Amino acid sequence: MRPEAADGSDDGFLFGLFASFKLPDMAAMPVDTAVKEQLLRMQFRSMSQSYRAQYPSARFEILELDGRPVGRLITDVRPDTIYFPDIAVLPDTQRSGLATALMRVALDEARRSGVPGTVKVLGNNTASLRLCAKLGFIVAGEDPPYLDLIWHPPA
Repeated sequence: MRPEAADGSDDGFLFGLFASFKLPDMAAMPVDTAVKEQLLRMQFRSMSQSYRAQYPSARFEILELDGRPVGRLITDVRPDTIYFPDIAVLPDTQRSGLATALMRVALDEARRSGVPGTVKVLGNNTASLRLCAKLGFIVAGEDPPYLDLIWHPPA
């Protein structure tokens, strides 16, 4: 893990990571590739600005594997919880155990602090829900289309 570069040099990777999840949803749109990319870039800028505005004290980190960026983790440490606004790994690294290992390390901070870890996951994001269930997160509430999940440190 390393901090996102303040100079924007990680933006190309972050856009590619974002597009790897959003492009399949756009496949059926009756517009050409250039329009899809323009839409993706607008969505990416909006998401990036929203995260920075909503979580001004958060850590924005890049996960690297063998020197290659493969994921992202945003961690917002609060007095009563550690909230993870964004957890993502490239599709070619999914189902390798990498995201599980990443989150176990991230949850160690919550364990040491004695506070829960929390995430908000789209209700139809089966991969993220499966990961969270494996780590011991439980549903704490609903904010459609999202589920609020919480992980409690062992007593």
